[in-house]
Amino acid sequence: GRLCVSRHRTMAPLALSSRMNTTRAAHAHAHRAPRGRLSPPVGSSRSLMMGPPVLPVVVPRCAPVASRRGVAAMARQGGRGGRGRNDDFEEQVVQVQRVTKVCKGGNTLSFRATVVVGNRKGSVGVGVAKAKEVVVAVEKAIRRAKKDLIRVPITRNGSVPHETKGRFKAGKIVLCPSTPGGFGVVAGGSPRVVLELAGYRNVSCKQVGCSNVLTNAKACIEGLKSLKTFEGVAKERGISVEELIGN
Repeated sequence: GRLCVSRHRTMAPLALSSRMNTTRAAHAHAHRAPRGRLSPPVGSSRSLMMGPPVLPVVVPRCAPVASRRGVAAMARQGGRGGRGRNDDFEEQVVQVQRVTKVCKGGNTLSFRATVVVGNRKGSVGVGVAKAKEVVVAVEKAIRRAKKDLIRVPITRNGSVPHETKGRFKAGKIVLCPSTPGGFGVVAGGSPRVVLELAGYRNVSCKQVGCSNVLTNAKACIEGLKSLKTFEGVAKERGISVEELIGN
């Protein structure tokens, strides 16, 4: 009899604890949050156990990287709130490079922009500039290109007057005039951009040796500087064009 009483006394607390656990589980199940909610309703036992509701963290999307055309358009409109440009010149970004400068405290990152500016009427220029932002570098390059504009002769056929060669450092180019019928602009890379913005419609350009974008653009500018016309040579010699042609 003592053994049975001791058994009932030891099992009673176990049964009571199991009933309490079952009641808590049913109560929690009744207040379980439906799908789509972040936390159970405030005031329930589960919310008191879990603490305040956790709000979702919204991660902002990164801004898209501007393309070369987009950067040129932003610079043409004045960049960061600047005044727009209402002239007849067209700008084209040839190259945007990320460059690094080694300093005492570490490496300084910046961008180098190469821009060609022209009005398709005989004026063209090449500008290079560096800045910590791409748009600022393009703006500076456009201003420098407009300061270094050159005038080039264009024939009625939209070609160069004669064959010439241009050289800048390791870059070499050869410019050849077109046939009377014309065959378009036969060139590639940065020299093609320079010739098109200068206003040439029929010309051939060959790059020799170097493949650097900036070097070939400068070499093309040097080749265009060496072009001469009958009027220019006659003026330098102090004679008329008829006398020059007759000689």
